[in-house]
Amino acid sequence: MIDSIIKNKLTETKLITAQNRRKEIRKYLDYYSGTSTDQYIKNFFQGDAFSEIPPSLTNFTRKFINKISRIYTLGAKRTTGSTTDVYNSLIPTKDVRMKHSERMTRLVGTIANRIYWENDKFEYRPIYYFESYFGDNPFKPEAIIYPLLNQTADLSNTLGLQWAYWDASTYAILDDGGKVLKEVENPLGILPFVFTHREDQIDSFFVEGAGDIINCNEQVNIGLTEMNLGLRFNMFGQPWVKGLRADQEMMRAGSNTILDMGEDGQYNVTSPSGNIAEAINNIKFQIELVASNNHLWIQWAESGGEVPSGISLMIKDLERKEDYFDDIAMWRLYERDFYEVEKAIANYNGISLSEDFGVDFEEVEYPTTVQDQILKDQFDLEQNLITRAKMMVRDNKDLTIDQAQGIIDANRQTNESESSQSIFAQFRDEAGQNQ
Repeated sequence: MIDSIIKNKLTETKLITAQNRRKEIRKYLDYYSGTSTDQYIKNFFQGDAFSEIPPSLTNFTRKFINKISRIYTLGAKRTTGSTTDVYNSLIPTKDVRMKHSERMTRLVGTIANRIYWENDKFEYRPIYYFESYFGDNPFKPEAIIYPLLNQTADLSNTLGLQWAYWDASTYAILDDGGKVLKEVENPLGILPFVFTHREDQIDSFFVEGAGDIINCNEQVNIGLTEMNLGLRFNMFGQPWVKGLRADQEMMRAGSNTILDMGEDGQYNVTSPSGNIAEAINNIKFQIELVASNNHLWIQWAESGGEVPSGISLMIKDLERKEDYFDDIAMWRLYERDFYEVEKAIANYNGISLSEDFGVDFEEVEYPTTVQDQILKDQFDLEQNLITRAKMMVRDNKDLTIDQAQGIIDANRQTNESESSQSIFAQFRDEAGQNQ
């Protein structure tokens, strides 16, 4: 199967993926990390522009992506029936990896999450550049090819690349020409990958990434650089003279200086005509527009005012809340896909996991006043909706339930002891006074 796929598909990978999709993904990753983004705006300026000023490289891509990726903000609780404790001991890094995977899925559009066994634990690796081979189902890959090594900074040049190939029965490493360097059996019988998508697929396996955020970030960097160039040359008025003799030295103008311009001579200062406030408002508008399209809201530093209450945040977040529930439903399916792969890997390593699987995502709570929180906690305790130990863990994530309960019990004993001592001391004092 490898020969037929590699010889035809690898050429397509080199010509299309390596040149187009890889460039696009690289650009998205650069903007997310804030790395070398000046290369994307240099073509919009003359060659010597950046010798006058440094380019303006603001980065709100990371902030926007992180804000709209909130499924794993507080992690997730997973249960697997009788094997829950065993399973949770095998996934110490999963919440961290899944949070990153969600963010990268939001950014890139579609990523392949490889699941593997390392040091008797599950580990996870996101793969951004890959091509898939499909059989009868165009939305379920039967094989995957992705680069292992890139020896050149030129993404259009795939010479020197090594490629990893996976299908349900085979794992192989190939060179750029499709020659198999290594081939071994895939003992799992399935692809050890889960493909996550930014949104539901429509007519293609791959889903578009956060192009609106990236393009806006790029446009803002261009606008800020243009504005700073304008300030560099036009912040102050430009003096000019007419009628100055060639042999006459121009004196510095001042209130105590008289300039002799000769007959018909003129001296003037050209004032800058650019409107900086208008440029800033245009930049703000662009950012606010893309933020609104992603159900985010922005409060500029100069706006002032009070910090929004929990109620006002909930009102602002209604549209995003609907998307959030849709995302939970989608990522719950992805969690199940992850578990199926994990189960196969565990079985290969001599560990049997239950067929049962459930996941509960911790929902982000909105800020409340101290008094409102006290009243809510009292109500939850009275209605047995929560325990004191769980309240402590909620406020201190470093504690376990058992540790929190131990602290509560110790505090209770101490408080009761202090209360008893106080009563005895009171009796003693009263007895002494009566004598």
